[in-house]
Amino acid sequence: MGTLIWMTIALFLTLAVFSFLFRDNVLYKFAEHLFVGVSVGYTVYVSYTNLFLPRVWNPLRRAIGDGNILLALWLALGVLVGILYFSRFTQNWNWVSRYPISITVGYLTGYSIIPSLKARILSQFYGTVVDPAGDSLLNAEKIGVFFKEPTLHNFFFEAMAGPLLVFGVFVVIVYFFFSFKNTNPVVRFSRNPALVYLMVAFGASFGYTFMGRISLFIGRMNFIFHEWWPIFKNMISG
Repeated sequence: MGTLIWMTIALFLTLAVFSFLFRDNVLYKFAEHLFVGVSVGYTVYVSYTNLFLPRVWNPLRRAIGDGNILLALWLALGVLVGILYFSRFTQNWNWVSRYPISITVGYLTGYSIIPSLKARILSQFYGTVVDPAGDSLLNAEKIGVFFKEPTLHNFFFEAMAGPLLVFGVFVVIVYFFFSFKNTNPVVRFSRNPALVYLMVAFGASFGYTFMGRISLFIGRMNFIFHEWWPIFKNMISG
C-alpha cells in the first residue's frame, strides 16, 4: 500500500508537469516549485554532510584538540570567507561579498588553465587527427583499401572519413576567424562548406536532444502503464 501511495504521487507530479503542454496552470506551478524546493533542500543536505562536516567541522575540531593552532586558523579563515557570501542578503554590507567571489573566481580561473588547455584544446586537436583506435585520420593505407575494394562502405568509412573530418574542422575554424575580410580567397572558399558542416552538426545536435526528450517521455509512460497501473489494477480487483 505504501509503495502504491508513493507511485501515485509520482504519477500525479508527472501529469502535472506534462500539463504545461496545454497551458501554464496551478498544477504545473506546484510541481515546479516542489521540484526546486526539494532540489535545494537535497543540495543543502548533501553539502552539509559531504562537504562541511568532513572538510571543515571535523578537521577544525581535530586541529583544536591536537593543539594545531595554525591549521585551526587556516580553517577558520576559510569559514570566515565563506560566511562573507551571506552578506549579499543585506543592503548595507552586500559589497563585502565581492571579496569571497573574487577569491573563488581567481582561484578557479588559475586552477583551470592547465586542465582546460588539455581538455578543450590539446585533446580535441588530438581527436581531430587521430581516430579512437590510435591511427591517423589522414592515412594513405585507408585510401588504398578503397582502390583495392571500391565499395561505398570503403569510400565513406575508410578512405574519406578522416579527410572529411579534418577538412570540416579546418573550414569551420576559418569561418569563425574574423581577423580577415570576406574578400580573402581562403575565407570565401571555406564559407559554403563550413555552413554545410555547421548545419549537419546543428541538425544532429537537435535530433539528439529531441531523442533524449522522447526517451524521457517514454520512460514516464512506461512507469505509468507498466509499473503503476498493474499495482493499481491488482489493488482494485482485490
